[in-house]
Amino acid sequence: MSTPKSLIVEGLGKRYWIRRAAEPRRGAMSRLDRIRSFLSIPLAHELLNSKEFWALQGVSFDVEPGTVLGVVGANGAGKTTLLKILARVIAPSTGHVRGRGRVVSLLELGAGFDDEATARENVYMNAALNGIPHDVVQRRFDQIIDFAELQEFVDQPVQFYSSGMYLRLAFSVAINMEPAILLADEILAVGDATFQERCLRKVHELARTTGLTVLFVSHDMEAITRICDRAIWLKDGQLHRDGAADEVISEYQSTVWERLAATSSDDFKGSSHVSKYGEITEVSLLSPDGRPIGSPRRDEDAYIRVRFRTHRARTRVRCSFELHSKGMLVLRSTQTDLQAVGPDRNYQAMVKIPANLLADTGYTVSVGVTLIRGEGEEHALVMNRALSFMVYGDQEIGGLGMSLQRKGLVDPELEWTLKLEEPNVVRT
Repeated sequence: MSTPKSLIVEGLGKRYWIRRAAEPRRGAMSRLDRIRSFLSIPLAHELLNSKEFWALQGVSFDVEPGTVLGVVGANGAGKTTLLKILARVIAPSTGHVRGRGRVVSLLELGAGFDDEATARENVYMNAALNGIPHDVVQRRFDQIIDFAELQEFVDQPVQFYSSGMYLRLAFSVAINMEPAILLADEILAVGDATFQERCLRKVHELARTTGLTVLFVSHDMEAITRICDRAIWLKDGQLHRDGAADEVISEYQSTVWERLAATSSDDFKGSSHVSKYGEITEVSLLSPDGRPIGSPRRDEDAYIRVRFRTHRARTRVRCSFELHSKGMLVLRSTQTDLQAVGPDRNYQAMVKIPANLLADTGYTVSVGVTLIRGEGEEHALVMNRALSFMVYGDQEIGGLGMSLQRKGLVDPELEWTLKLEEPNVVRT
C-alpha cells in the first residue's frame, strides 16, 4: 500500500501576457475583466498586442508527509511563483494542486502583520485568517510568545520591532497554526545560529511527530543541504531535477559555475571567474570567529572570504567586491596595494564589513580578482552574485520604528554631538 501524499502537483503552469509596447489603459477595468486578469485569461485586445510568457510550465511532483523539500533555481526560474500558487495567492493557468491539511505560508518576513498592532493582536488576527479557533489560540498563546522570546514586548506595536524580533514572531505564529504544509521563502536562512537551530529542531520534530511537510525556497545552498531531505531544481519555469538534496545542490552549483565561466560580466571588467592565469574557487560569508554563516548580525563584524588559485606565471593581484541591494550599488571596495603571488598556489583574501553599517535587508555580493603580469597586462577574474544574504538585528524597541530601518540600504551608526548654544544677547 502506497504512502498517502501530503501534496500532489500535476502539470502546473502559470502564463502571463506581456505587452509588446506600453499602451495606456482607457477607463477602469470591469468586474469581468478583473476576473479574467486574475485567472490569466487575456482580453481580446491584449491578444493582438501581447506575447505569452510561462513563469511555470508542466511542473509535476508529489511530496510525502514529513518531507522537508528544498526548491532551488536561478532568479526568474519560477520558485516564488510556485509557492504563491501553493499558497493560493495567485491562480494557476494550467494543472492543479491537491493538498492534505492546512497550508501556512511564510513568503515574506512578517507578511500579514499589521505594523500598528501589537504582537498579541497580530497573533489572534493571523490565527483568524488561518481559520484557527479563538480557544485554540488562547491555549497556545504563551507557547507562541515564549518561542519568539518576546515576553517583554508582547503588547508593543510590531512596527518598533527589529527584523530579528519580527522573524521570531512570524515563525512562531506560523509553526503553531497547526500547519500540515509550511511554505517558506528564504525565511529559514535568516536569523542567528541559535535561532536557526531552534527552528530546525522544531521543524524536524513536527515533521517526525505530526508529518509536517515543508517547502523551503532559498539561494543559500548550505541551508538547503542542511535543512532538506530532498530538493527540486526549477529551470526556466520547468522541473529540471528532483532528488536527494546534496546531489541536486552539487549539480546545480556546478552548472552555475560553468555558466559564469562562459558569460561576460557587466559589473566588472573581465570575462569570468576562470582564466588561464587563475580562477576564483569559493566566496563565502564568515562570522567574527571564522564560521561560515548564511546571514550576519547587524551589530557584529562580518567577513567576505574570496579563495582563488593562480596558474602559470608569477603575477601581482588586487581583489575587490561590490555590494548590491534592491537593484542598486551600495558600495564598492578595492585593495589599495598590489601584492605578489606565485604560480599554481591557493590564496584567500578577506575583507571586513564593520558592525552597524548595513541595514536589516537583503544584499548580494559580486567579487573580482585582478591578476597583473609584467608591466601592466591585466586579467580579471569575476564572479557576479557570488552570494546573497540578509542582515538581521536584535535591537530592543527604541524611539524610532524599526520598520523604517528595514527600508534603507545602509544603516550606519554615526557619531553625533549635542550641545546647548548660548542664547542670543540683545544689546540696547
